[in-house]
Amino acid sequence: MKLSGAQIFWIVATIEVVMGTWLTITPAIQTSQQDAWISMLIAGVTAVALSFFYARLSTLHPNQTLVQFSKTLLGKWLGGAIVFPYFIVWITLPAALLRSFGDFIHLVFLDRTPVSIIMILLIGLSTYLTYSGGITGIGRFAEIAGPFLYLSLILSFVLNAINLRWNHLLPVFSESGWVTIFKGSLMPASYLAESFTLLVIVSFMNNPRNAPSQSMLGVGMVALMVFIATFMTILVFGPDVSSKLRFPFFMMVRSINIMEFIQNIDVFVIFVWIFGVFAKLALYLFIGSYEMAAWLNIKNWRKTIWVGAAGIFILAYLIPNQTFIGIYPIYWMYILVPVCGIGIPLLLWSVTVMKKKLAKSSVE
Repeated sequence: MKLSGAQIFWIVATIEVVMGTWLTITPAIQTSQQDAWISMLIAGVTAVALSFFYARLSTLHPNQTLVQFSKTLLGKWLGGAIVFPYFIVWITLPAALLRSFGDFIHLVFLDRTPVSIIMILLIGLSTYLTYSGGITGIGRFAEIAGPFLYLSLILSFVLNAINLRWNHLLPVFSESGWVTIFKGSLMPASYLAESFTLLVIVSFMNNPRNAPSQSMLGVGMVALMVFIATFMTILVFGPDVSSKLRFPFFMMVRSINIMEFIQNIDVFVIFVWIFGVFAKLALYLFIGSYEMAAWLNIKNWRKTIWVGAAGIFILAYLIPNQTFIGIYPIYWMYILVPVCGIGIPLLLWSVTVMKKKLAKSSVE
């Protein structure tokens, strides 16, 4: 299984943009109000820097995934134990996404269809793609679906141009200040920093040297789209209304009405968004299955797909309500990202640098 640089770019760009536009805009506006667009800029720069760090760390261990080079650096037992938090991410994040998007589709479009049926269809298709194509199939799907996803975003921005009210941005900075603006960037930065999936998928690249540049471009494009979506949401609804909307970008798309002719394009946008959700579920299912097989020394990683798919669906099904899902972003931002996105990668980087220096000094 191999990935090209373009496939890495589209995988990163496709899996992150849906949750970026879906879950991060409201928290940023609630904190920074009309200055949330500045918070998004800070979050984007932070996420691009972190993606470079993850990709660079992976290139120092060619042809090895996270579990493999963790065991190489820290030994079988400590290296195996330190990656356990990542397995929590690889099952809880797709489960929360599956349930949240299933509830959304049920509420907005298919109110007579049980949520469980919608979730079965999503996880079933993701399992088929993962089993049949592996990471190469996911990369090819992202290359096809990604451009359509971004085209729908750009189209929604253009069609909403007539609804912009520039006075909604005022006053700039004076009511917030840097501390508040920085706090508003934390939630978006944490979701854009989920590119620590690069710690696994870079090992499948034909030319790993392209990983830092391609991953930075992918995260940068996501950050740009989330910034524009936040900027336009504030211009359309104002900070007070936007902060009370659960899915402000979706509501912005729903507000498009040009001459009573171009309207109701939210159906098209959601249809394309499903591609992004589908790609994200497939990627996390692949990463979780492949790394679980490496962790347990199972030669055929496809045998663990069924366990991963069942685990994601059962966990999603057991989520009681949207209030419970609303707690997950806090858990993600304050626990999972500091541990999996910063702490463990820094530890692995430090050990890698130390071992390289020791090896160099012993040779001299």
